Amino acid sequence: MNAPSIISRVSWLTGLLAACLVHSPAATADEPSVAHKHAPLVVRSRPVIERLPVQVIQPIDLQVARSGAIFVADSQANCIFRLDQFSAVSLLAQNLPGIRRICLDANESLYVLTSSTGESSLHQITPEGRLIPLHTMPFPAHSFARVGTSEWLVTDGRQLWQINADSERTLLLKSPVSVLDLCTDPGGSNYALLADGRVLQIGLDGESRIAGFFPGNASRLICQTDGRLLVLAKSPVPAKAGTPHLPLGIYSVSADNAAPPATAVAHLPEGTLAAGFDVLGNLCLANPQLRAVTKVTSRFRIPCPHCQESVLMIFDANAAPENADNF
Repeated sequence: MNAPSIISRVSWLTGLLAACLVHSPAATADEPSVAHKHAPLVVRSRPVIERLPVQVIQPIDLQVARSGAIFVADSQANCIFRLDQFSAVSLLAQNLPGIRRICLDANESLYVLTSSTGESSLHQITPEGRLIPLHTMPFPAHSFARVGTSEWLVTDGRQLWQINADSERTLLLKSPVSVLDLCTDPGGSNYALLADGRVLQIGLDGESRIAGFFPGNASRLICQTDGRLLVLAKSPVPAKAGTPHLPLGIYSVSADNAAPPATAVAHLPEGTLAAGFDVLGNLCLANPQLRAVTKVTSRFRIPCPHCQESVLMIFDANAAPENADNF
């Protein structure tokens, strides 16, 4: 899609904001002015879709920091890129064969899981790019999550391990089906996505409970800042005749396994392997088939032209016609 640049769209819409903000009746010379409202401005428009300017070969994972920086792991180039909030690209780490997953902490220190035949390793990469080896495990792990400040959850398939700061391993779960992915939400709760569609909340005391279900072919589990659990998956709705490929998308995890099939939060291009959201809810995608990292931007914050307070602007293709734009 040939979308106009974000800068040109936002510049045009800033003028629209001045016209669309709801004001109280004009104050007289003897009356103080009444503050105007700052409800989100919804504009009828498609999102801005950008292919970010990073040359990747096999982007298999990404993380989006609160600052807006995007971290991308390339398993074929054996490196990790960092794109700042202005999409300026830097090489954060290289010579890391076997990259499987990455995760971030609140200080934007990056953690990397690498795996090869028979063993795996965890590394920390500081914001300055310094590589610090943390743990080595005698099995080929494929997903991990950071727990607190010094412990980890790691899965090698049907087993889920806790690893402490002294590299001591505790078996927390032995599952009859594969553990596909792990994540930790902002509140510190830990979750595991199983191949049978269950999502388990994992306690560090070895106890677990069912936190939700997804009746489809899911591959990644995403913990949102608002507490929602999402999955990257094929559609749980059966394909129609003549349509062999089920649409790939991001779906909400249901709290009830009897609930009807989920509606997609977002549809994704085939081949997308990892997804993340920035603080406003804009979607970032890593797609090794396209050799691309893409950002889909539909939510902006721009200054009010009257008082400079930050105002949320939302692009919505289904917004009311009076907000329509012609792009």
